[in-house]
Amino acid sequence: MTQEQTYLLGEQAVVLDLNCARLDNEQQNRLFALHRHLQKQARYTDIVVGKTSLTLVLQDHTQCAKWQEALLTLWQALSAEDFQPTTHKIPVIYGGEAGPDLAPLAEQLNLSRQDIVELHSSPTYQVKFLGFLPGFAYLGSVPGQLQVARLSSPRTHVPAGSVAIAEDLSAIYPSASPGGWRLLGNSTTRLFEANAQSPSLFQPGDNVKFVPQKEGLC
Repeated sequence: MTQEQTYLLGEQAVVLDLNCARLDNEQQNRLFALHRHLQKQARYTDIVVGKTSLTLVLQDHTQCAKWQEALLTLWQALSAEDFQPTTHKIPVIYGGEAGPDLAPLAEQLNLSRQDIVELHSSPTYQVKFLGFLPGFAYLGSVPGQLQVARLSSPRTHVPAGSVAIAEDLSAIYPSASPGGWRLLGNSTTRLFEANAQSPSLFQPGDNVKFVPQKEGLC
């Protein structure tokens, strides 16, 4: 059960806050269903799915009061079955220069390098939310055996396409940036096109499957 509520955020945005620490799978998919529904029905500037919330940024601020009520009504009306995710298969070259943290991580966890590749590529991940960089998707969940803390000292430069893990999440860096996640591999898949109708390849709720390539450790 959640104790959901809505409130105004500035003059243009309405927040649906589910008031809980984390969502179960049914609640998570209801939130994704609401996101997809609003993309078709609302006149918006942006829709931001958070860990346990959704923020609707409207084009017309006079509609905020209406949407405060409408978001609660839609949350109650939609079900997890209303959400049908898109699945992306992402080729990854693991290890070596593409994944400089793979070998030391294998040694730290007392696993083989191949074990790391198999563990990381075995699940179908779900896009929990987007943030940090344009097109950067937080993917859950990393298998328990691979859940490790971020680097104690972040890198000043992480190459675009780096496939990484931190705690229970995985991600792909859509562009070069500083970063403290552990780098396991690299993918040439382009994740963000600024001029595209939908700039980010991944949307909240999408499924992501990593596919090891022969050029790496597979």
